[in-house]
Amino acid sequence: MIFSFAMSIPQNKLSVALIASAMALSASAATPSELPAPAPDGSEHHSAASEWAKKIRVSGAVQTEFLIPYNFKGKMTGDYEKDVLNNTYFDLTINAPYISAGARFQWTKWPLPGYDKGFGGWGVPYIWATGSYKSWQLTVGDFYEQFGSGLILRTYQERSLGVDNAIRGGRFKINPAPGLHFTALAGKQRRYWEWNSAWLWGADAEWALDDTFRDKFSNDYGLAIGASYVGKHDPSEQIKSNSASQRPDYDPDKNYYLHLPENIAAFDGRIKLRAHDFNFLLEYATKNNDPNSTNNFTYRRGNAVLLSGTYANKGFSALLQAKRSENMDFRSKRVIDKEYFISSFINHLPAFTMTQTYALAAMYPYATQANGEWAFQADLRYLFKKGTPLGGKYGTNVRLSASYISGLDYNLPPGMTIDDRLDGTNNFGAPFWKIGDLYYADLNFELNKKLSRKFQFTLFYLFQKYNQEVILRHPGMVTANVFVGEGQWKIAKKTQLRFEAQYLTATHDKGDWMSGLVELSLAPHWMISVSDTYNFGEEKNFYEVLGSYTYRANRFTFGYGKVREGYNCSGGVCRWVPETEGFKVTYNYTF
Repeated sequence: MIFSFAMSIPQNKLSVALIASAMALSASAATPSELPAPAPDGSEHHSAASEWAKKIRVSGAVQTEFLIPYNFKGKMTGDYEKDVLNNTYFDLTINAPYISAGARFQWTKWPLPGYDKGFGGWGVPYIWATGSYKSWQLTVGDFYEQFGSGLILRTYQERSLGVDNAIRGGRFKINPAPGLHFTALAGKQRRYWEWNSAWLWGADAEWALDDTFRDKFSNDYGLAIGASYVGKHDPSEQIKSNSASQRPDYDPDKNYYLHLPENIAAFDGRIKLRAHDFNFLLEYATKNNDPNSTNNFTYRRGNAVLLSGTYANKGFSALLQAKRSENMDFRSKRVIDKEYFISSFINHLPAFTMTQTYALAAMYPYATQANGEWAFQADLRYLFKKGTPLGGKYGTNVRLSASYISGLDYNLPPGMTIDDRLDGTNNFGAPFWKIGDLYYADLNFELNKKLSRKFQFTLFYLFQKYNQEVILRHPGMVTANVFVGEGQWKIAKKTQLRFEAQYLTATHDKGDWMSGLVELSLAPHWMISVSDTYNFGEEKNFYEVLGSYTYRANRFTFGYGKVREGYNCSGGVCRWVPETEGFKVTYNYTF
C-alpha cells in the first residue's frame, strides 16, 4: 500500500524506478541451482514459491507527535505558525529470502518549533530495496552509511535534530574472505525535501586479521586495518570575493570571483588493536581544499586525527581519547543558508563530551567546531564490591569524567583575528601541537548507591566552562556548577517512584536555575510525571505535567507544559528550540 502511495507523490519521481529495481532483484535473487526445476504440471515450482512466500516478514513503526500551542500567534517565530503542529513518521520494511525493501512516509508540513526552514513538507523521502546472496549485498534507493569513525563519511537520521542526510543511489557490499569487508557507493545526498546537485561516491575496505588468521591469534588479541575514500563533484558556482580589495592589483571597476574546485577527495586510514583488556584506535583523515561558506572559502586542506584507548576488567573501566581537526567541515552543498544550516553533512566529528541526561546539566551543550579544534576526553568508572567498606551490602558505582576542548593556535599576524582571515587564500594555518583559546571544559562526578532492595539514589556534580562567543556567537565565558540528587523508591511490585532535585549556578547568561521532578510508574501501563524549572535571573517558570499509557506495542503520551528556549544537541550537532507552551500528544507503535 505504501509503495503505490509513494508513486503518486510528485516529490519522489524515482519511486517507480526503485520499485522496479526491487522487483528485478527479487526475481534474480534465486538462481536455478537453488530452486528445483519446475515439473511439467508446475507443482514443484508452486511448492517452492509457497515456501518462499511463507518466509516473508513485514515490520514497521509509527511515530507521531502533536503540539497545540497556547496563545501561539505572535509569540513564536518561523514559517510554521499553525494551530496544530505535527511530526509524523511511518516506516515499513518487508523482509524475504534474498530480498528486502522498505519506505518511510513523513508528514512534517507544519513541524514542531525550532526546525530549519526547509524541514517542512510531506511525502516519501526514503525508499530502498536490497538484494543479498552469500557474501554480497546490493542496495538501490536511499541508505545510511558510515566509514570508520565517520571522519569523512557518516549519513544518519536524528529526528529530534531534524538531521536526515541519506544518500540516494546505489551501494554494494561484499565479504570475499573471512575478516575482509568491502563497500562501494555512489549517489546524491538528501537536503530536507530535495537532493543536492553534488555527486558523491566512495569506497571502504576493512581487514580484521584476527578473523582471517585465527590460528595465529589467540582470543586475547585482535588487529584490524581499514581505509576509506570519498569523492565529491560539486558543480562550480560564481562566488564573489569578499576580500578582493586586499589584492595588490585590486581594481574597483572589476568583479573578482573565486575559482572553486569541482572535484574534492577525502581519505581515511585507521588501525584497531585489541590486547587482553585493552583496545586502541588510531585514525587519520584528510581532504582536498574545499572552499565553502562555513570555512570562509579557504583553500587550505583539511585533516583530522583521532586516538582512543579503553580498558575494562573486573569492575573498572577507563577511556582516554584525543582528537585534532582542522578545516573538516565537509558538505555536499557549498553555500549554506542560515535557515538550512543543519543539512548536507557528509562527515561527522564526535564531540568528545559526556552525554548529559539531567535537564540542567544539558543546558550548555557543546557543538563541534569543524573548522578547527583540539579535544580531549577521559572517563573512569569503578564498582566498589559488595561487602567492602565503601561497597556496603549492594556495592557502589562511581564515575569520573572530564573534557577539554580548545581552538587551534593560528599563525595570525599581529592585530588580526580568526574572523579576519581572507577568503580565496590558504590563510595562515596552525602548528599541529599548539593549543588555542578554551572553547569548552567540564568535570563530571557521579555516585550511584543502592541502600536496600527498594531504594537507591544517585548524586551528580558537574563543573563547566562554556565559551559562548565561539559556540553561540554571544559574548562571555559561562562558568557553571550543577548539583543533582536522584532517588528511586520501589513502593510495591509494580509501583515505583522516582524524584530529582537539581540546582545550577552560572556566571553570565541567565544566572541560576532550580529544577525538580517527580515520576510515578504503575507497571505495566501507566507513568505520570510532574516537573518544574525556575530561572532566578529572568524570574521565569517552566513546568510540565505528562502522562503515558503503554499497551502491548502501543505507547501514548499526553500533557501540558512550558519549555524553555535552548539547544537540543546530539553528538556535537545542535538545533535551537524556541520557548514553547501548549498541549502535547505523542503516539508510538511498532509491529
